[in-house]
Amino acid sequence: MRSLPFADLPPETPLSAWHKALIGDSQTSSERYLTALARRAFLTLWSYPNVFTDEGRSKGKGDGKELCDLLVVFGNDILIFSDKQCEFKPCADINVAWARWYKRAIEKSANQLAGAKSWIIRYSNRIYLDRQCEYRLPISLPELKNSRIHLIAVAKGAAEHAAKYWQEKARELAEVGELFESKSGPSSGSLMIRTNIEGAEHKTTPFQVGWPLGRAHMVHVFDEETLDIVLGELDTLPDFILYLRKKEDFLRMEPSVAIIPGEEDLLACYLSSLVYGSVGPKFPDVPAEASFLLGEGEWKEIRGSKQYRSRKQANRVSYLWDELIEFQTSHILAGSSGFLGSSNLMDGLIASAQQEAILRKMAEEPRVIRRTLGAAVDRARKVKKKGARFTSTIFGRRDSARAYVVMTLAKPPDMSYAAYREHRQHQLMIYCEGCKLKNQQLKEVLGIAMEPYSTKTISVDFLLMVVRDENLVAESVEIIQQLLKDQGMWQSDSMKWHATSISEFPDGPPLWRKVWDALFRGESS
Repeated sequence: MRSLPFADLPPETPLSAWHKALIGDSQTSSERYLTALARRAFLTLWSYPNVFTDEGRSKGKGDGKELCDLLVVFGNDILIFSDKQCEFKPCADINVAWARWYKRAIEKSANQLAGAKSWIIRYSNRIYLDRQCEYRLPISLPELKNSRIHLIAVAKGAAEHAAKYWQEKARELAEVGELFESKSGPSSGSLMIRTNIEGAEHKTTPFQVGWPLGRAHMVHVFDEETLDIVLGELDTLPDFILYLRKKEDFLRMEPSVAIIPGEEDLLACYLSSLVYGSVGPKFPDVPAEASFLLGEGEWKEIRGSKQYRSRKQANRVSYLWDELIEFQTSHILAGSSGFLGSSNLMDGLIASAQQEAILRKMAEEPRVIRRTLGAAVDRARKVKKKGARFTSTIFGRRDSARAYVVMTLAKPPDMSYAAYREHRQHQLMIYCEGCKLKNQQLKEVLGIAMEPYSTKTISVDFLLMVVRDENLVAESVEIIQQLLKDQGMWQSDSMKWHATSISEFPDGPPLWRKVWDALFRGESS
């Protein structure tokens, strides 16, 4: 498998304010690590480190105030991160040591997150990339009535002391005959989750976290262990956001109480439902007024399973889809991204300002769907036959009205590159129109065209066709059919389809989807 190369900025190209902000020179090492994790999972176009507000500036003078350590904006979801690396200083009374660390690492973060949320709600147009507040955030925030804001505190520095505390606690209970059982041996250093702790109560409950801001505001608290685990397993925005939303609903169950050894075990509980054939990841159903106690070691158990290894293997090809998104993002940042025009047969007008919207549609697919999409990219680019045009059509999530068309087309030796690009774009446009004609339920067709692996150059064309007027499509049927016939596209004798599993854990009960492939020789040369 070969990766798509990132576009290098030519030496004479000045870095934009956006690009400068993404470099994050002013970040601490802990913040840089958070940003690197976020970009890997959430991708560059939606991750903004160290954004500022103009609060405190007078008549355009002075520095702005930092809003948060990382802001992620994706459709209607806004993720606000606060990162704190605080040394845990032991003392004779563990409650005193914990209370001091909690105040600096978690309570302070929670208050900053609440303040950032309040600012975004009131002044969403006063957020900037730079301390001098010269450059506004280059992405639009969702309207307040449609937005979902997630508060995430990253508190580092206590893991070693937490592990030691719980090991000592286990020995103490064992000495008096109390049951304290861990399936995995020594306790991890992650923070325990308890939903019966609120506000100031945290200061007398060492290494346990509930509701730092009270039940009215959910704050997701990750430490140095669980941050890597969660972003390593839920490494797409739709997967991560779905987890946050379902976790919040689960922990808000009243009057039930949940006691969970650590975020990693909660994640294992969430993912394990998929092993048993659940349509999507979920938390267990807990009867009203019942308590939910999760045993320690769930994460280590699932990580050591055959299903987990199969899942990781199945995910490998999916990262080609991420690389396509980042490939185009690099061109947006470099100012070198071109854009296809619209079709006069379908309402597909896409202005350059809407490139983020196209890439966001690609990024809306969860990891399990990206496997099929990445495999389609890999399969199309592996075609070595000269003069061949290879096309795959993949339908989106279940009940989705969106399809993806992945096309590779080698440049004929006697054609200039500019003429080849125009020819390839025309081929892609016709095929996407045919895709809608063959599948009446579709409202969107997103086309991607590129060279096969065998070529030395690489460029990618993106085309989004949005069907807003079915009458216009109906009037164009004969024209589209003739174009398809002339180009040898969507002919039944040349088409084949195969089904691919979309089960999160391939060794579990699978779901299936159709993928259409077609290989044509010679027409494009």
